[in-house]
Amino acid sequence: MVFQKGEKLEEDLYSNSGVLLLRKGTFLTERLAAILNKYEVLRDPELDGRRIATEVPGIFHDLLYESIYHEMEELQRIIQVKTTLCDAEVESMEKNFRKFYKEVFTTRTSILELMEHFSADEYLFKHCIHVGLIAANIGKILKLHPEKQSLLAQMGLFHDIGKFTIDPQILNKPGRLTDAEFALIKKHPEAGYRLLEKTSLDPMILKGTLMHHERLDGSGYPDGRKTIPFLVRILSVADTFDAICSNRAYRRRQPVFFAIDELMADADAGRLDREIVLPFANFLMENYRKQPITLRNGVKGSIIRIHPLHPNQPVLKVEGYPVLNLMEQNLTLFQIANPY
Repeated sequence: MVFQKGEKLEEDLYSNSGVLLLRKGTFLTERLAAILNKYEVLRDPELDGRRIATEVPGIFHDLLYESIYHEMEELQRIIQVKTTLCDAEVESMEKNFRKFYKEVFTTRTSILELMEHFSADEYLFKHCIHVGLIAANIGKILKLHPEKQSLLAQMGLFHDIGKFTIDPQILNKPGRLTDAEFALIKKHPEAGYRLLEKTSLDPMILKGTLMHHERLDGSGYPDGRKTIPFLVRILSVADTFDAICSNRAYRRRQPVFFAIDELMADADAGRLDREIVLPFANFLMENYRKQPITLRNGVKGSIIRIHPLHPNQPVLKVEGYPVLNLMEQNLTLFQIANPY
């Protein structure tokens, strides 16, 4: 069968293994229809619905992601005519994201792989989803209670909702912003707080929306405060990392090694919390341990040891050379590795 944009599902749709993917009555977006049309879908009397004929790794991620993405588009349209939101306008997106987050962590899906998989999508919506996943992952790295990890995921989802109030032509401007345009963008934390303040969302979600651009040295905005809740500090690290590693209207995305250097520099300068940055940076570097890394001169190398306090300066085994200790050479991996 062929699925069409705007079509209403007449039956529940399941994966090959019987996991419910989409409920009866779901209206298909163009992207949902495109995802489903990649696969054969069969009628299954035992499930009283339809199922995908073969097991498709990642399809649950794709469908949930698309549902959240579509709900964000709808929410953006609502925000064009409203200054505050109610529970009914955010609860569906929150519920679907909670399912998405749990599915990602239950299946141990790589956050870096997900970021790559959805890299072509519109920045703002994708960024909110990614920051939620990254923040929750940092919570897991820090061994926070699962409820705190879940809260971090929700904080990431809503952290940039204030940008939904800004003209997309300004948000997606390929050139340099004027002072007036940048001043407008810097108002998005307060705009987001006002949008959510009458909902029953956890108060920490509102604090994250308001304070994710504050910095521990007082150099952030909107208030230049130095006292920042710990979960918001985690959110700020996640936000910074994804912003660096994503394509923006005005610049190409940067490699993970560059993002680690930037996080370490912000931690050393007292802007970001070093007790959060170091474990996260070590986690990121561990993803590359013993994987082949091409250096800028074309030679292959691999990470054999990571310095816990200097994770961006590991010890490398390099073809045809002695062991290379980047900390002793006062170099970072980004400085010598092929960036792409």
